[in-house]
Amino acid sequence: MDRKYFFNQHAKEWDFTRHPEEEVRLERVVMLAEIQCGQSVLDVGTGTGVLIPHLLRAVGPSGSIVAFDLSHEMLNAARFKGFPCNVKLIEADVHDAPFQDAQFDRVICNAALPHFNNKVRSLREMVRVLRPGGVLVVSHPIGREAVNKLHREVGGPVEEDRVPPPDVMSVLLASVNLIDVEVIDEPEFYLARGRRP
Repeated sequence: MDRKYFFNQHAKEWDFTRHPEEEVRLERVVMLAEIQCGQSVLDVGTGTGVLIPHLLRAVGPSGSIVAFDLSHEMLNAARFKGFPCNVKLIEADVHDAPFQDAQFDRVICNAALPHFNNKVRSLREMVRVLRPGGVLVVSHPIGREAVNKLHREVGGPVEEDRVPPPDVMSVLLASVNLIDVEVIDEPEFYLARGRRP
């Protein structure tokens, strides 16, 4: 069973397995992304679109959100939520993102990076579509150890999917030419960010 099949199979019950306190932590993710009204945001690995309501409040009606995922069933669950017309949902692979260079003001990859086969290539694609001065955020609102433990317990294709420790994540972000790199590694919150020069 590959990851795409895994997420397709789990899409219907996905939202029911989330921690209620995640909503507050997702607000923190958006705040730390420094999103401003009217900006364009790319939501990488959106899943069922859990981050989208928070992004919508930040960008306002004049902003835009493009959210993509490899799993069509996850996207179907997101579509069922009836997001407004300034949200576009796309089925795509992060390793070959179907977007123009320097298209987005902010790129957020929430709870998805460990599932990407080639983390450096996926991060390069995220930086490629980011405008100069734009911010890339990689987040895990339940914390690094909790994510890693969950993946070990679930097993299957996600068993070895790990959130990198801060030193490794800092090197990864610097290797794709991001500056002002910062990693927050708290017991119940993980976020890494950097800025494209």
